Amino acid sequence: MDEQTVNKSPVITNNMFGRLDIYASFDEITPENIIGELNSALVYHVQNLMQENYLYWYRRNVQPILYRRKEVRPDILNIVQESHYDEICTFKNGFFMQSPAYFVSRRKGSQNKVNKLNEYLYRSGKLQADNEVINWFHTVGKGPLYVEPNDDPEVPFRAYSLDPRSAFVVYSLRPGNEPVMGVNFVVADEQAKFDVYTRDRVYHLSGTAVGKMMSTQVNSDFIATAVNVDKVEPNVLGYIPIIEYRYNDINTAAPELALPMLDALSSVLSNRMDGVEQFIQSLAVAVNCNFDADTTANDIRAAGMIVLKSVGENKADFKILSEQLDQQQTQTLTDYIYSQIQRICAIPFVDRQGRSYDSTGSAAMVTSGWYQAAAAARNTEDLFKKSNRYFERIIVEILRRKGLLDISLNDFELSITREETANIQSKAQAFQTLMAAGFHPELAAKKSGVSNDPVSDIKMSEKYLKLIWGDPDKVDNAESTGNAEEKATAEGEAEVIETDNFTGDNDTGGAV
Repeated sequence: MDEQTVNKSPVITNNMFGRLDIYASFDEITPENIIGELNSALVYHVQNLMQENYLYWYRRNVQPILYRRKEVRPDILNIVQESHYDEICTFKNGFFMQSPAYFVSRRKGSQNKVNKLNEYLYRSGKLQADNEVINWFHTVGKGPLYVEPNDDPEVPFRAYSLDPRSAFVVYSLRPGNEPVMGVNFVVADEQAKFDVYTRDRVYHLSGTAVGKMMSTQVNSDFIATAVNVDKVEPNVLGYIPIIEYRYNDINTAAPELALPMLDALSSVLSNRMDGVEQFIQSLAVAVNCNFDADTTANDIRAAGMIVLKSVGENKADFKILSEQLDQQQTQTLTDYIYSQIQRICAIPFVDRQGRSYDSTGSAAMVTSGWYQAAAAARNTEDLFKKSNRYFERIIVEILRRKGLLDISLNDFELSITREETANIQSKAQAFQTLMAAGFHPELAAKKSGVSNDPVSDIKMSEKYLKLIWGDPDKVDNAESTGNAEEKATAEGEAEVIETDNFTGDNDTGGAV
């Protein structure tokens, strides 16, 4: 980092309240209103961009402590950073998706189709894109994904992660907030190029840009403006291929709410180092002391000892002014700040010596912070799945048009495996209890948490389950009652129950 950058204070400090969702004035984007709608959206996106850029570089240690200045003893100026922002993001990335997300079957007869869909998912690059998207929304609050058809029948679609500073989605104000347009743009030599995707068209626009973008310092007067529509193409896909994923409902980064505490910790540690250095380099005061005319303070410091002689009533005195910082109280303060950072960011509690607080048992999961971490991950998982439904709509349409796979959105759902073996003994006992109570094996496996893919796992274990529990698909035909009406009712209820086991949520998509 050059000297000019270091001496320049950052544009944004702790003025962070989450990224804005951007909405359009019109539900339909046309060649007549595209420029106006895009320029209106860019005003809000630039505000997001500056904050995202600040957080991005904050994780890379471009933090306010670098611009620290002192009026008293400016010669003693220590800058100490504790990079907990990166630590938090790295933990969140690994904890949220401990293994690649994949699709699982929701009803019988669809397992082979779902397996084939997972093969396409693997080849498309979606698994790697997921990791990058997750890293983005933990770092800056949002993570965009781009999906497009591909000519290769082995890889019928491709998925890519986009930089949230240059890609965003504009939504409708109508209930459901369906996406209206997706935007991706680049800036070079004060020229801006925009690709805007709507449901029926793809617009290529050009414009101007003022100020720096994606540097360590984004100018507060940065602005990009669309001027001309250069080209319009039909969107044969019929969907907006840019999808936004987010960490939470208010679009903050994972460590964002703890930014003041992170800055305070660096400030305390820097002052602590100043205190130690000032104790070592204590000031000296000479009273009624005569030195040679050519003696300087550096000569006295280098000598290490001086000989004084009192003259008359004026006694010579040479003192060292020193006041050592109370290290115990300072340590208590830093420990408190660090523990608050962990609580705010919902990460497991570890003391300053690196020792975890957890022991054993369910209660320890709460006291050590693992329960809070899991709860935050489940919230993010719900939002991830909500955005991913739009991705699922796109790929199902691509596969259907190419004639590669006839699969319904109701045949599968996304599964994010996390802590699959945690509390496995308790889960197994719950599974046995539910089975003994008469639950279908798939319901028992799902409700107990013993399986993340109950349809596939129960199918694979079918013959073993029959040896222990008998055939779960046999339903009493109610003939023992001798009532034909009751028989018909029982058969109808059994059919409904079996269907519900595999249908679940029929939501086929929604706003990203």
